[in-house]
Amino acid sequence: MAYTIWQNLDQVERYAQRRYRYLDQRLINDREQAMVERMFRRHRLGGRILDAPVGYGRFQPLLNSFGDVYSLDFNYFAALYQQARLGLTSGAVNGEAGALPFRDNIFDVVFSFRLLQHMHETDERMAIYREFRRVSRKWIIASYYQRTRTHQLFRRISPKQSRITMLSGRQFEDEVQAAGLSMVANLAVIPGLHAHRIALLSAE
Repeated sequence: MAYTIWQNLDQVERYAQRRYRYLDQRLINDREQAMVERMFRRHRLGGRILDAPVGYGRFQPLLNSFGDVYSLDFNYFAALYQQARLGLTSGAVNGEAGALPFRDNIFDVVFSFRLLQHMHETDERMAIYREFRRVSRKWIIASYYQRTRTHQLFRRISPKQSRITMLSGRQFEDEVQAAGLSMVANLAVIPGLHAHRIALLSAE
């Protein structure tokens, strides 16, 4: 796994301020926010929502418009940041997505953004899918990076190799089905140009 290890609240704050400061990244953020909002509205999602991992809380304002949001992050200061600086979450805990400290079927929606690309082993991802299914009454929104010809070519010519794990569409679908989930939607953030995808999964 590859993560930013924040060691205090100010580090989380600085990251939040600079992460999407450039135009191209702001456009990606705007696109992702709009897609998530449409997904919630189209499928009438809402209620008790788990944001895991919450990071610096990029989606907290949007998610809060659809229900009561609870936050989880493996980084203690990311979880603390939600309470101390944002104040939007109904509860924030420090924990692992693959071993969630919640009882079964407690959430209406589990929301997980930009986590799976940091999981380099199938077993890691499977543990996460199964935990999301366990705590969700029905809905899971999860993003992942899908391998494309464009990105395969870029990786061959780029001197800087990314540690992001990219899955084929078939591999992702096979994994979530093996965890007992069904695919409802699978959308590209920017078709043909960006590998990031947002999937809506059903635990029923």
